[in-house]
Amino acid sequence: MINCLDVGKKYGDSWSLHPIREDIVSGKIVALCGSNGAGKSTLLNLMNGTIKPSTGNIQLNGYTIKQRAKYNESFGYMPDDFYFDEAWTVEETFIYYATLQGAHPTLEILKRVGLYEHKRKRVSELSKGMRQRLLLSQALVSEPDILLLDEPTNGLDPLWMQMLSELLRQEAKRGATIVFSTHQLDVAAMLADEVWMMRAGAVCGKVYVQDEQAAYERLREFFFESKDDTCQMDAARTK
Repeated sequence: MINCLDVGKKYGDSWSLHPIREDIVSGKIVALCGSNGAGKSTLLNLMNGTIKPSTGNIQLNGYTIKQRAKYNESFGYMPDDFYFDEAWTVEETFIYYATLQGAHPTLEILKRVGLYEHKRKRVSELSKGMRQRLLLSQALVSEPDILLLDEPTNGLDPLWMQMLSELLRQEAKRGATIVFSTHQLDVAAMLADEVWMMRAGAVCGKVYVQDEQAAYERLREFFFESKDDTCQMDAARTK
């Protein structure tokens, strides 16, 4: 479970993320949806502890960042980009970073992300989508209670988009709390149970996804048809 306790981030006089108070329960998949500068990555980085809040706090499974070891054990993180040694193989890379996390590097994870048959390939031979899946394997390796994924669908083809959807559903079914960022409305509607619509560093509204197409249309209405630049909470349950 994730608790955002009036957490916000300010740089100088400007809010990168206005204070928010929200809870995300176990088994829920939440999308942070918005354009560049909306505050998506700031919120994810507050959750993963790489930046400190200017106000408020975040709890992961009841732990705050002051309880660093327990806090870090709670989540797996997938950044939107990362440098891998191009000369290493997929298997070497996977085992190395799993070991850094103190996790048992079972190759079953590589099977889940479709890289087992490519385990002897060097990183230099991987496509953008395959690199994304290698990043995803690092987030999954310790079977964390919480998954934080920054733009996880970049470079994925339609087949792997569907497989990612199934994988996230499996993780949610075992009780994981999943938060991912995206600027793609169709991705948010496809993968999430709940979409937080973000603009100018604030959560401006939510869509609770029961029907993918209806959710997509609601998101389009908010981001492309709304003439109001103010940010007011407008929760909508799609039916």
